[in-house]
Amino acid sequence: MARLKQNIGFAYFTSQEYLIRKRVETWFPILKRLGGSQVLLESGFDRAIPEDVFQTATANGLEPIVHFRDELPLARQFNSLAVILDAYARWGVQYIILGEKPNVKSAWPTAGWHYDHLIDHFLDRFIPIANYAEQIGLTPVLPPLQPGGDYWDTAFLEMVMQGLKHRKMDTLLEKVGLASFGYTFDRSLNWGSGGPEMWAGAKPYFTPEGQQDQLGFQNYEWLQAVANRVTGRKPAVLILDAGNPGPVAPLPEKDKAIEMLQLILSTCQGADEQDAPTLSGSILGCIFSLDTLTNLMEGNLSLSVLLSIFKPEQEMGTSTESKSAAVDKSIEHYLLLPVHESGVSDVVLNKVRPIIKQLQPTIGFSLAEAMLAKRVSVFPDPLLFPEEKLKALRSAGCQVEVLPQSGIEIATQLHGTIFTSER
Repeated sequence: MARLKQNIGFAYFTSQEYLIRKRVETWFPILKRLGGSQVLLESGFDRAIPEDVFQTATANGLEPIVHFRDELPLARQFNSLAVILDAYARWGVQYIILGEKPNVKSAWPTAGWHYDHLIDHFLDRFIPIANYAEQIGLTPVLPPLQPGGDYWDTAFLEMVMQGLKHRKMDTLLEKVGLASFGYTFDRSLNWGSGGPEMWAGAKPYFTPEGQQDQLGFQNYEWLQAVANRVTGRKPAVLILDAGNPGPVAPLPEKDKAIEMLQLILSTCQGADEQDAPTLSGSILGCIFSLDTLTNLMEGNLSLSVLLSIFKPEQEMGTSTESKSAAVDKSIEHYLLLPVHESGVSDVVLNKVRPIIKQLQPTIGFSLAEAMLAKRVSVFPDPLLFPEEKLKALRSAGCQVEVLPQSGIEIATQLHGTIFTSER
């Protein structure tokens, strides 16, 4: 029997360089082509994401969702945040996720970890922001919790829901959504399916033999069950970082990672497959992280790989080769520069400055993004860009030109045939 279809979306790259207009205009059409209907954007509490990012999302049929991942600010810092929330409401945002993993110590770098009063500590920060968001038409979403965590995630959520109830936050309880991590923990995707009603023997920090717990993709069911038990309401949920093996789990082999991602995706598309996760109609969307996909693919997140994983339904009749040809080359000219732990070398930037000024290429440090370009100019670095990676660029259909090491030679050749602009 066919299952309900679910929205899928993509958590956009967290690196700030990807918010440049040229990159957004490159990637958002690709996310739509892959079947995405949502794009999740990471925001800070001190500065808004540029408006043109939301305009580009809307133009490409992607619903923007904003995730504030930092420690929630104190009430006295609220005024500047209100300005940001007002802007997001005007720019078409509906859902905002407030925080990330408040049930682990590392999520409280400023305030410090206060286990005994952690729930009140969290609610004192969450409620003013969530209340204001609700008043201006946004839907606040509780932060995703680390499954398990330093403060057991289901216990944390139960105490939060009880705290909202005791503080008479009835309107907020009716509107607030949930977020859950779609971590696999290297288990079957249906591990823990049915929630605590099915696995009543599972307890915090103890899962008896023969029982299953919430440490798996089905974590969202356990969180919804906890909320329903306290409030009589099962909030809708956003599943984040679907297919990630988890923060401490080893990366699976590439083929196994792709198999898990495709099983999640096919379930979202309504297929009924063996060992598939259970997805209910109260899911707002299943979000795949581009950062996680890059890690799972060992840094080689090419368009052909993305297309092989997601196989958009509307393009099932088109070959992968023709789809790649249509989408891979959305960048005219890419300047691929090395970046090390110390950052980008000023010496390298000075050497390539003539190319940047005259040809105005897309500048970046990502091999995967370079595969989207017709032409790729590579500043040589045998450690980061060995010959096999240059071959991968050529195999992706890119015209690859390796720059000289000398800035003088680069400037000289710029006026010759090698770097003649096609603009």
